[in-house]
Amino acid sequence: MRGIRAIFFILPLLLVSCTPTVKEVVMPEAQVEVVKKGKFYFSEEEERYIVREARRFGIKVPDREEIKRFIKFYLSRKRSLENALRRAKLYEPYIIPVLERYGLPKELALLPVIESSFNPFAVSHAGAAGIWQFMPATARKYGLRVNSLVDERFDVQKSTEAAARYLRDLYSMFGNWELALAAYNCGEGCVQRRTGGKSFWINQAKLPRETRNYVPSFFAVLLLARDPAKYGLRINPWDMEVKRVLVKRDTSVIEFVNEVGITESSFRDSNLHIKGNKIPSGTYVYIQRGFREAKRVELEKDEGYKKVITLENGAKVYIKD
Repeated sequence: MRGIRAIFFILPLLLVSCTPTVKEVVMPEAQVEVVKKGKFYFSEEEERYIVREARRFGIKVPDREEIKRFIKFYLSRKRSLENALRRAKLYEPYIIPVLERYGLPKELALLPVIESSFNPFAVSHAGAAGIWQFMPATARKYGLRVNSLVDERFDVQKSTEAAARYLRDLYSMFGNWELALAAYNCGEGCVQRRTGGKSFWINQAKLPRETRNYVPSFFAVLLLARDPAKYGLRINPWDMEVKRVLVKRDTSVIEFVNEVGITESSFRDSNLHIKGNKIPSGTYVYIQRGFREAKRVELEKDEGYKKVITLENGAKVYIKD
């Protein structure tokens, strides 16, 4: 992560120009649209890439025809895919180091393309939320706050840490990535009941439709993200930066935005995880580039913060980045 460049924190601003509504996101179905007539062929280079990535994950090479169907599906929604991959480029510099710290393959950074199209506002029909699509119970199990004041499933930083721990646990539980990825999609209980914890490929038909398509869909995304231009995709990442601020005392939203000189609408767009009019103690908030610094106080170097802003009520805002 370089400086305070906004890699991952406030993509809502890039989706809409005002405070957005939460959107529904669902996994693509097995039946996909045909982009154009004629047969889609993999080049030798693409074939080698599929084999190499399958070997990296210890996964049996997925049926090529399944991967082709999902490539056609994603390309039939080209604009949505371009936006998802553009957002992925902004998030990856943060997500990949987290995955590596937990000993996980860096390619897993692209799972949110399947889960949520990297839409920070994503909410599924079942109630999963955020780019990593956590259900409330699983989110709480992995240390995310989900209550009337804050929903950290929408906090990209904290939800990424939780997702890494969850993926690590699923891999430890099942011992292979096919079942671990299936469990991330439909839950470990679902996979255990339907497969007995045994071969994904033998028991694939017993899993929910979107779950059994998860592995080939993932490989399709890996191929598309590896060389977007080859598939006619234009991925030009946005350039923006934010301050990541830790609020260490309960503070009202109005007081905070007035003190740092941003609008409440801008704050809401950048901080979907703040649900009410109060920022709970211990919460990170994200401020767009160019915010007005308020009262500066002496740096608290022993805590690792670069500067501290003191609000009028005495609350201190700790800036790390």
